[in-house]
Amino acid sequence: MNFKPNPLLYGANEDFFSTFRLAIRMKETVDYDLLSRSIEKVMVRYPYFCVCPEREGENIVLRYNKRPLPIFPDDRTVTLGSSDSRGHLISFGCKDKTIFIDVSHYLADGMGVDPLLKSLLFLYVSECYGVEGLATDRIRMPDNSVCEGEFAYPFPDRPIEAEPVILPKVPEESYCLDSNAFDNKGLYAYHLHIPQKAMMAKASSSDGSPVSFLSVLLYRALHQLDSNIDKPVVAHVQHQYRSILRTPMSHHSLVNYIPVVLVPRLSQWDVEKQNTVVRGQVILKGGSDADVMAVNRLIKAFPNDASFIDKKGAMARYAENSIHGKTFGISYVGKMDWCGLERYIDDLHAYIGEKHTKNMLLIEVMTVGEDFSLTFMQSGRGKKYLNAFIEEIRALNIPVSLIGEERYALCDTNLLGR
Repeated sequence: MNFKPNPLLYGANEDFFSTFRLAIRMKETVDYDLLSRSIEKVMVRYPYFCVCPEREGENIVLRYNKRPLPIFPDDRTVTLGSSDSRGHLISFGCKDKTIFIDVSHYLADGMGVDPLLKSLLFLYVSECYGVEGLATDRIRMPDNSVCEGEFAYPFPDRPIEAEPVILPKVPEESYCLDSNAFDNKGLYAYHLHIPQKAMMAKASSSDGSPVSFLSVLLYRALHQLDSNIDKPVVAHVQHQYRSILRTPMSHHSLVNYIPVVLVPRLSQWDVEKQNTVVRGQVILKGGSDADVMAVNRLIKAFPNDASFIDKKGAMARYAENSIHGKTFGISYVGKMDWCGLERYIDDLHAYIGEKHTKNMLLIEVMTVGEDFSLTFMQSGRGKKYLNAFIEEIRALNIPVSLIGEERYALCDTNLLGR
């Protein structure tokens, strides 16, 4: 069984991390043997995650991989697609109370992994505690049939016909973070919890979303630290294409970044007006017409009939251009439906990063119980921006807790043709 990969897989190179990590902290210590059995059972239901990339002429195919999945009794990272992962583009592990899932971002995105995560947790939890209180009708079971919409190649062969849309241009120069704010000695994460009701009560006053509201607060933090900012702050807000491609069940990585431009004069405005500006840009640049343009850019950028090397070069340039000019990035996949599993979970963190990129600042937002769980990620240790961000949150009388910090690592990917 073969699967057609996302074109972005061709652009994977050593300048970018092409993986993300989910860390699910349970309320009790994880049983490695039970977790291993649960993974082996659940992956029967998800054959499109059990793949390895291989060259086939001038193309890459994802072949079904019969070799055992990498499941480790610790939090190690391995090179996905290599012998260390037995060729797989996904790996698992556990340590103390935490379950780890590492996935190639060219294989799937957070929304694509969500059904797998819930299926795995259901099998594990039901063995420990039974199924009472779990919404089994909303969880994919190992004996459920696999729908083609889960794994089918999501992009059309040709650009989608649509009227051109004129969108505001992204400035050629944007504000850059202070290179002295981090130690730049590897990836570092701070974990924050914010009550959902308290934050959304403030955000909703100006029709804000979690992403737009948090983007505004970080923008305000930057101006609090540097009153002489004379260039636009550009926030890359993660957005996904499932709606315009009509592929709601797709596991593929279908995310893009919307550039939200915040010019210096907005720093004098109040939070509500700033939030309206950000929300307006997200709606405009993330609308259906703009989505069609973004999908078409990817389709046009991928040279179907070119050589393997040319395909790699084209997709590497596309990936580079997609993050150019960013001050910071923020991602939120939406409020998760835990189907009753939240009773057994303490926290959830998603880790991402940009390899060999200094001055990185990324925020990943998840929901657990009644809280937003934020992972505030940087290219090194340093609380300059974190403290200013927390100060802006508290200035609005929104409770926020710093619950942990750590250096973290991400898997590399064995890149074909490197």
